[in-house]
Amino acid sequence: MLDSYFNLPINDPVLIFAIVMVIILLAPALIRRLKIPGIVGIILAGTLVGPSVLGLLERDDTIILLGTVGLLYLMFMAGLSIDLNKFEKNKNKSIIFGLISFLIPFGASIPVGLHLLDFSLSSSILLGAIVGSHTLLAYPIANRIGITKNTSVTMAMGGTIVTDVLSLTLLAIVANTLADSSGTVFWVTFAILVIVYTTVVLLGLPRLGNWYFRNVKNQANSEYVFLIALLFITAYLAEQVGLAAIIGAFLAGLTLNRLVPESSTLMSRVQFVGDAYFIPFFLISVGMLVDVSVMIESWEVWIQTALFSGLVIFGKGLAAKITQWIFRYTSDEGWTVAGLTIPQAAATLAVTLVGFEIGLFTQTSVNAVVLMILITCMIGPSLVERYGRKVAINDAKQPYDPSDAPERILVPLANPATAEALMDIAMIIKRENSEEPLFPLTVARDSDNVAEQVAESEKMLSHAVVHAAAAEVPVLPVTRVDMNIANGVLRATKELRISTLVIGWNGQISAKQKIFGSILDQLLDNTKQMVLVSKIDHPINTTERVVLMIPPYLDREPGFLGAIDTIKNLVNQIGADLLVVRTKNNQNITRQVIEKREPELEAEFLLLESWSGLLRDERLAFKEEDLLLLLSTRKGTVSWEPNLERMPRIIAQNYPKMNFVTVYPSEQLNEELPTHRIRFERSTIVPHISSENVNFELDDMPAEEALNALMERQFRNNPMELKRITNELLDTDTDNLPGDLPGVILTKTRSAEVNSNILFMGISNKGIDFPGIDGKTYLLFVLISPKKSTTQRNLNILTNLARILGSRKTVKKLKAAKSMKEIDEVFQKAQLN
Repeated sequence: MLDSYFNLPINDPVLIFAIVMVIILLAPALIRRLKIPGIVGIILAGTLVGPSVLGLLERDDTIILLGTVGLLYLMFMAGLSIDLNKFEKNKNKSIIFGLISFLIPFGASIPVGLHLLDFSLSSSILLGAIVGSHTLLAYPIANRIGITKNTSVTMAMGGTIVTDVLSLTLLAIVANTLADSSGTVFWVTFAILVIVYTTVVLLGLPRLGNWYFRNVKNQANSEYVFLIALLFITAYLAEQVGLAAIIGAFLAGLTLNRLVPESSTLMSRVQFVGDAYFIPFFLISVGMLVDVSVMIESWEVWIQTALFSGLVIFGKGLAAKITQWIFRYTSDEGWTVAGLTIPQAAATLAVTLVGFEIGLFTQTSVNAVVLMILITCMIGPSLVERYGRKVAINDAKQPYDPSDAPERILVPLANPATAEALMDIAMIIKRENSEEPLFPLTVARDSDNVAEQVAESEKMLSHAVVHAAAAEVPVLPVTRVDMNIANGVLRATKELRISTLVIGWNGQISAKQKIFGSILDQLLDNTKQMVLVSKIDHPINTTERVVLMIPPYLDREPGFLGAIDTIKNLVNQIGADLLVVRTKNNQNITRQVIEKREPELEAEFLLLESWSGLLRDERLAFKEEDLLLLLSTRKGTVSWEPNLERMPRIIAQNYPKMNFVTVYPSEQLNEELPTHRIRFERSTIVPHISSENVNFELDDMPAEEALNALMERQFRNNPMELKRITNELLDTDTDNLPGDLPGVILTKTRSAEVNSNILFMGISNKGIDFPGIDGKTYLLFVLISPKKSTTQRNLNILTNLARILGSRKTVKKLKAAKSMKEIDEVFQKAQLN
């Protein structure tokens, strides 16, 4: 024996700590060579150096203390790591699955414990609590193969909350039932104390955390100490009211969950200390509980191991398959869920240790549980590895729906003084159900002092992270280095698949031909995402009134509905009054959209006779407490006009102390319908134009006659409808026509006489004098849509057409076209470019 050569067990604290560190370093690496999770290796190493094998270490007060700390830390991390957003989104499925996944093995454990293992009822119930819980030990595998956003995987993650809460609640009830003072008065008192304790923890800790993160800044180490202090205080108070300390630790993790973003530096510190120090001590202490002599001398430990493992594998597997049938998941998804929920570790070990300490489990049962953990930790990950890959392959085959694209908000930061204001806007417009973090970005110019710039950028990003964390918003900071600042932002936008940009503006313009300045203009020219250009001079939460200005034809932009949703969410969050300013052409659609789309808001509407008189209208009565929101659009789109480029400069000059945001709607065509690009088939430009709807000879005639000549074939059986359409088109305000397309008119209307969208094209070599239009019109496009046709589909056609006609060269060639073949060739070449 070793103790004949050495003085065992070792008592030197330095050597004890050295041995533990070597175990933590080598055991996981060695056991992974056998395709077994590292957690099992640490447990086995604890058994090896423990009293029953080599006897190097004794499970003394120091090991017990550090093991208890590790257990509480493990439960705290379990609560902290659960994705509450995913649980909220799929909470009904998660609750149903969690109940099934807990009740099946729990229900089976009662007769097994009572009749096969000769357990008491309390021990059988505690056995049910052990096998009913599960640990997401295979989650890293699911994350690696990219299936964590799959609905079935999300459901399994949410079900962890249900199974762990039920398991730990049963532990508390059983433990207190054995107390000498149990009785009616005791249970009433116990219930009251638990309710008070839970209420204080659930309501008090988040508020305390919010206050701390808002008021204590730039002290990263103290943030970690703050979390650990709350962990152990909450665990201690749980013991005082009669609950297990692990329940308090788990609740502390749950309540502080939203304050510690998954990708944050603080979470990294929590995970590092836990994974490298506290949790391994707990696993080693568990391994020391195993008595190898009992395993060798008695078959009972192997019988219990088989029964425990059977309860878990059968119960969790059956629950996964039942849930697969209920929610119509695929067989591969069902087996993946089983693989995620079969492994036992965290709550299992916690309940087992408490049961052993209060005398409900023998040493044999503890050994059996440890062996069961070993078996389940090998089976679960193997199932996820095998069937998870099939789920990933199947998900990759699904057609991509642009409307399912995640909301990802990029916040380029350059000025520390405005960084928090921009983050505030991003946090306000972020959808409540969005699972994505905010992406604050800094771009350092590639030069000799790039290292200093990156260091300063990181300081600004750290402030942004803390600011967002205080508001329970996840953040993923991003840094780029580029010779050109705009290119750095554009690169991040593409790499991160950004949907919205929130960027600051100081109100200064570098040249008259610019809208905002060089960098911002480059971003607008090279992006299709929604962009909010923000000039913020005072806290946005002090806003009393939001003035939303909607120029003519903005309702025709593909991103109009998304922009309105974002604006309504902003107004709703800051609790300000809303004044909507619009023109005659969009007054009906604007009112319908704002009144019917969520969230519900009361708005006042102001009708302008002319858009050019916007800032001179005395009814607006602007004040410094107002927030001006200007819906604008990029050059070349359907609703663009030169006045929109001058408007930000004019507003900034006339109201320098007022908060002002220019909103550019998305042009990605992904809000209601998939993108419909112009296609060319035989003699058509798009599916809605044919040779009979093209007129090459609209010379020497007034506008009314030209419109009649263009559409008379289509409406030859209904001249009254033709007259109505012509009059409606002629009555359109000149102020409302799309912008900088000289000599070109794009217009549309609806008719009950057509069953599909029809596009007409007219060419006039000499030009048509259109009412209210300065100069001649040489190309005339008219889109006639059915009454029930969606606005989005019509806008897709007009938007694509406007982009093609943005080239003067293309317009010139179309003016000279004499046949459909020439027209087709011009449009095909323009589209390729």
